[in-house]
Amino acid sequence: MSASGPTERSILVSVPNAPGIENRLKPLGLDVLAAWKDRVYIVAGDADLRSLENAALSFRPELGRTLSPGSVAAASGGLNGAYHTYKELEADLLALQQKYPAIAKVFVLGESLEGRRIYALKISDNVEREEAQAQVLILGCHHAREWISVEVPFLWGKYLAENYATNPEVKRLVDRSEVWIVPLVNPDGLEYTIHAYRYWRKNRRDNGGGQFGVDLNRNYEYKWGLDAVGSSADPSSAIYRGAAPFSEPETRAVRDLFLKKDFRALVSYHSFSQVILYPWSYTDLPSDRDAELRDIAVEMSDRIKAVNGRLYKPGQSGKDLYLSNGDTTDWTFGLSGIPSYTIELPPIDELLGGFFNREEDIAPIFQENLPALIYLLDRTVQNYRPSLQNPFDLRDFLFRSRRTGAILN
Repeated sequence: MSASGPTERSILVSVPNAPGIENRLKPLGLDVLAAWKDRVYIVAGDADLRSLENAALSFRPELGRTLSPGSVAAASGGLNGAYHTYKELEADLLALQQKYPAIAKVFVLGESLEGRRIYALKISDNVEREEAQAQVLILGCHHAREWISVEVPFLWGKYLAENYATNPEVKRLVDRSEVWIVPLVNPDGLEYTIHAYRYWRKNRRDNGGGQFGVDLNRNYEYKWGLDAVGSSADPSSAIYRGAAPFSEPETRAVRDLFLKKDFRALVSYHSFSQVILYPWSYTDLPSDRDAELRDIAVEMSDRIKAVNGRLYKPGQSGKDLYLSNGDTTDWTFGLSGIPSYTIELPPIDELLGGFFNREEDIAPIFQENLPALIYLLDRTVQNYRPSLQNPFDLRDFLFRSRRTGAILN
C-alpha cells in the first residue's frame, strides 16, 4: 500500500480470483485483504496501481464497498466500541496491577514514534522478583487494523489475575512461571485506525515524500531484507521493512525485553485467517525441529476446536501461508530456538468479517484460545530446565546443586 489513508490516495480495488492469481500477486508486495467469492481485494495506492498495470492484471475500483454486508456491528461504546483504545488499554492494565498487586505488574518497555508507552504486563507469584521460572511471551497488535489481536492477549492476563485465588490450575501455573504480555506493540497505528483510516496496517513512521509506515512484523533482524517477496524496500509498500533491522522503537521495545529474559515460548497474535503458524517464514523449507513445532501447533489447534468447533489450521508459515522475512517468530526461533507461533485469529475469510470482528465476537474468540494458551504454558512449565546462560538460573542451579551435594565447597 502506498499511502497512509484515504487522503493519501489509497483505494480499495479488486482483481479476478483466477487460477494462479496468488503467485502473480506475491512478487508485487501488495496489501491483499482477502479473496472473496470471485474477486481478490487489495488496498492500493498510486504505485500499487502501476504495479498491477505493469503485471497486466486487470483491476476495478471498489469505492464505497463493504466486503462483508451485515457482519460488522455498529460500535456501541465510542469509535471502536468494546475494543480497546490505547488509553483504555493503559487504564485497564494499571487497574489490574492495582487490584492484584501480588501477581500483576505493569512495565513500560519504551515509547512509540509518537510518544505512546509500550506496556508489558507480568503475571507471576512474587511478581516483584526475578526468579528461575518458565517464562512465556505473548504479543498483540503488530498490525494496527487487527483489533482482535489486542483483546486476546489482554484477556489472557486478566483471566490469570482474576482466577489465581480460586482456580488451582491457574495458581499452579502462575506459581511456576512468568507470563509476559505485550498486548499492543503498535499503539500509534491502532489510534490511526480508530480516528483516521480503519485499514491501516503499519506504524506511523514518516518515510518522506508523503509515504508513512513500517511493517513492524518485517522489522526484526533474522533474515531481514532477504528478498523482495517476503518484505519490501519500498516505503510505499504495505510490507515495507524499514531502513534497518529494529529501526523502529516498537520492535526495539520487544527486542530489549526478549534479550533481558529467558523466554521458552512465544505467541504473536494477528488476524485474520484462523491458522497457527510456526517457523520458518522466510522459506518454504522446514526447520530441523519441524516435527516438534507442528506437534505443538496441532495440539493447540485441537484444543481450540473443542471449544466452538472452529478449526485453526496448523502449518509452517512460509510453506502454508506466504513468505515473509524479518518477522517476529523467525527472529525468536532463530535466536533462541524456542517454540514460536503466529496465531491468526478468526474469521477465516473476508465474508465472515475480515478485520471487522463484531464486538460480541471478542469473548468467544478469547474463550476458544484459552485452552491452547493454558496448554502451551503448562507444557513450558513441565519442560523447564534452568539455562546456565541466565544469571538467575545459574544462581538457582548452584544453590540447588550445593544442597544436594553435587558441588563441593
